Amino acid sequence: MQYTRRKFLRTVAVSAGVVATSMLVGCGNTTDNTDGAVEMVPSTITFKDGSQFFPQSVVSGDPKPDSVILWTRIDTGSAADVDVILQVANDEQFKNLVVEETFTTSTESDHCLKVRVTELNSGQFYYYRFVYQANNIHYISHTGRTKTAPTVDSDVAVKFAYVSCQDYIGRYYNTYLSILENDDLDFVVHLGDYIYETTGDALFQQSTEDRSIAFTDSEGALTIGVGDKKSQAANSLDNYRQLYKTYRSDEIMQKIHERFPMIAIWDDHEFSDDSWSDRATYLDGADNEQQTQRKKNSEMAYFEYMPIDHEQPHTQSELGAGELTIDDSMLFPNTRIYRDFHFGKHCHLVMTDFRTNRPDHIIPEDAFPATVALDQATLSGFLLAKGMPQVQVDGVVEQMSPYINIDDAPFAPYKSAFLEIFTGLYAQEILARIEMPQQDALAKAQQRAVAAVQGNLTTSYLNQVLAGAKASLPNDHPIQQLPALPETGVAQGLAFYTMGKTSLFNYLGSRYFVIKDTFDIYAGYQEFVAQQQGKSVQGGFDAAQTNWIAQTFATSTSTWKILASSVSFSPLMFDFSSSRADSGLVPLEFVLNSELIPTPLKQRFYLEADQWDGFPQYKSSFIENVLSQFGVISLGGDVHSSYVTEHKASDVSGLKSFNFTTSSISSGTFGSFLENGMNDILGQLGDIPAEVAQLPLFFDNLVKTATQRNDVKDDLVFSRMNEHGVVIVEANSDEMLMTFHNIAPKVNGVSTITQSFYDKKDEFLAMMRQYQFKVQNGELTRLS
Repeated sequence: MQYTRRKFLRTVAVSAGVVATSMLVGCGNTTDNTDGAVEMVPSTITFKDGSQFFPQSVVSGDPKPDSVILWTRIDTGSAADVDVILQVANDEQFKNLVVEETFTTSTESDHCLKVRVTELNSGQFYYYRFVYQANNIHYISHTGRTKTAPTVDSDVAVKFAYVSCQDYIGRYYNTYLSILENDDLDFVVHLGDYIYETTGDALFQQSTEDRSIAFTDSEGALTIGVGDKKSQAANSLDNYRQLYKTYRSDEIMQKIHERFPMIAIWDDHEFSDDSWSDRATYLDGADNEQQTQRKKNSEMAYFEYMPIDHEQPHTQSELGAGELTIDDSMLFPNTRIYRDFHFGKHCHLVMTDFRTNRPDHIIPEDAFPATVALDQATLSGFLLAKGMPQVQVDGVVEQMSPYINIDDAPFAPYKSAFLEIFTGLYAQEILARIEMPQQDALAKAQQRAVAAVQGNLTTSYLNQVLAGAKASLPNDHPIQQLPALPETGVAQGLAFYTMGKTSLFNYLGSRYFVIKDTFDIYAGYQEFVAQQQGKSVQGGFDAAQTNWIAQTFATSTSTWKILASSVSFSPLMFDFSSSRADSGLVPLEFVLNSELIPTPLKQRFYLEADQWDGFPQYKSSFIENVLSQFGVISLGGDVHSSYVTEHKASDVSGLKSFNFTTSSISSGTFGSFLENGMNDILGQLGDIPAEVAQLPLFFDNLVKTATQRNDVKDDLVFSRMNEHGVVIVEANSDEMLMTFHNIAPKVNGVSTITQSFYDKKDEFLAMMRQYQFKVQNGELTRLS
């Protein structure tokens, strides 16, 4: 489908201050006041509540000193074009109108209306509403309040909130209540996952009677999973539109939008979970998931429903009056949503895009665990070229996985056996993810096995698979005659198994729970090779965005330079190795020092390689050469947990960067996800001892202790892995205060997210915890 100008949402720009007389007959008489605005003189005819015609209420966003985006959607039950009147005033009673214009909405844009209002005064509150006229009755929307930014030379304090991750399925937006208690906010930043594209993903969603979604365009939706784990994900434009309509029907979500302008970026779920570019990851590599049209559909719905000035990032200049349009040239792969905002002299906010142009995850989800990614010669040569002494290189090689070339003549019986074994295993894994005839699955499995069982393969993994096959085969099967492959006296190299990949198709060992030390080497090698070709395999921000960010901060004179990233710059690791720092907790150290932790787990792990930890060399360079060099404060989300990190001071400027990551509004906490993942890994190794099952109680201690090694440049000083929350920021000429407003999923046995507290605000707020940090003169202090 081509998105032409005709098909796109009609987004219009109007100038304030041009109202001469109201067009709403019977709404009241008008007189000119001294400001040139129109004063409405009440008459006996009044407006009627028309909220039923504006089911998603009203929204404002992207405030500039002289402009703001206003949005609504009208639903009259008719597919015909509908006229809507926009009113903007200086006062909540709409006595002093500065804008009154009529616009036409159409079914082609789902009757959405998005207006850029220009020539407003800086740093001022404005009130707005939309009016639908029918049968001589004026139906009005809820009233929205917005606020323009102060001019760049204004010496004013700024206060805002930032949020992330608001799954609707089976969950409520109670956490937003703490923001509504702070009515003096200038704006709200949304770091992404405003919607979730799935309606019942068995991994993390459980529908309830009141919080569920069934796509009306079911045939246009994407079906994922098989059997009783089957669910649907948005695919068509109608699917994505329905999600925004449903999410925005929530009464607390509406109140947030009605009170504060929002500055938003997307993360993955606005398109597809853990996505990169136009690729989904539901099948973990079991099939091709490049979905270009789906990506464009997701962007179209985002631009239709979110209060983003979608044209401005493409021009990087201030835009005036005139009709805004978009076509395929502005959609993927040409999408650009990164942009910046000034709020007086003390706050320069840079919004970024981590998903659109990022490369694939370093370890593919379908990487064959046995494949040796770096043989011994290549590994040694690379480490020596990076300046590592020979004796240290030898020590690293000793820790790698033994391997043989399965194509060598002595191993011919093994190759034949493994082709048979892996054909069966691949078929099993394919059928667990994709509904298809068994014969088709076997054909695909055989192709996979032939491609995998060749070249250098680690015997450590192959021997485990061989032992498992023998245990399931009859005693007279020929495979029973094969002894274990050699694991000593052979070359040693870096295999995907060496980095934690143990399954044929899986996010574990790819996007999550990756062995840090071997992953860093492999990622560094991959980036080294790519750089020789003028490319990068780690650019979460592509070259154009990276250069723009660096230049923007290099030339900024703001007191506080702030970067908003949908994902976190905090280092998230567990260190179970013998070289770990002591946590000081006797019960935890007892478990870690014991044999209760299986030997394969006594290493350092990146908990999530879908965020910045998955691009270690790029991340380190970006922190050193941009964030720390210019003293940038980074805001993060996505990971459903809260962190504060102090990065190493810049060798160039001496400045430091700090990361503050907020948890989720409603989506399941990272702590619960990690507990399930840890149990999956341990379950593969045998029964889980009771002492080890208690490790989730120490997750916060583990992730903080992991950064205390000398080879880690960052210091993670605060962690809350099992709490939801938002963060409120206060910045002035002297200091920045960051206050986390958090709450556990359960408090005294009461669920705080899966039931509504909308009518029990005080009870909910009393259960919340606050943690406050201050940044002043380049130093971080915890206040509470």
